[in-house]
Amino acid sequence: MSGTLSAHSPKFESKLVGYEALAALPEPQALGVRHKPVPHAVLVDAIRRETEARGYEVAREQLALGAKGAALFGVLDLKPQASGVYAIGGEERGLSFGFRNSTDESLGIRAVAGNRVFVCDNLALSGETFAINRKNTTGLDLGDAIATGFDKFLQHAQALEVNIERLTLTTVSDGEAKQLIYDAFSARIVPSRLFDDVDRFYFHPTDETPDTQARTLWGIHNAFTRAMKDLTPLRGFGANVALGRLFGMKDESK
Repeated sequence: MSGTLSAHSPKFESKLVGYEALAALPEPQALGVRHKPVPHAVLVDAIRRETEARGYEVAREQLALGAKGAALFGVLDLKPQASGVYAIGGEERGLSFGFRNSTDESLGIRAVAGNRVFVCDNLALSGETFAINRKNTTGLDLGDAIATGFDKFLQHAQALEVNIERLTLTTVSDGEAKQLIYDAFSARIVPSRLFDDVDRFYFHPTDETPDTQARTLWGIHNAFTRAMKDLTPLRGFGANVALGRLFGMKDESK
């Protein structure tokens, strides 16, 4: 996600909060001539307005703050409210809009397409180039950036659904599963302390973990996302996007 952050950075020490906590933050101060930080509450309000204008309702909102309030991570689970808007079929998964921001110049405004697995509340994020990737500068038109980014978000969301279908149809042997799990930990996509959890979820599934029972790439992905719930929201965001890249969850049509 960013070369300036490590898995042990204080930036990742985040906790879930309500919208009121964002609104209560002091006005962020510019740190340079071109730096014009977007307050977290202003960003969330703008995203909410855009989703409503596109015919969606926010069914659930998860927000987390880190770095003493400078860093924000959020996920909006979207429910279609208008005919003709893109929606995920079936009752197993739903569309999610993941985003993060910082007011201290360490991160730009970034957004990515997501998919919520209802049975286990796992969040799968696309490994695609970010739908929104803009710096907090004086030249930023926030409304335009979000509107343009939402177009890309919908494109990436459709590609993500195709890729999830591919993962669900791709069976793997235990040897192939072990190799993929090794590759993920070797690339430091997730902390090594989660190895036992991933191993247990995939190789020893139970009735309480139906999402990891299939001997497919999707079963392995779910084993990871289950284990990654132990991560802080900001750390999990970066790990989830990197995991999406490892599993090839991006738009191949370009």
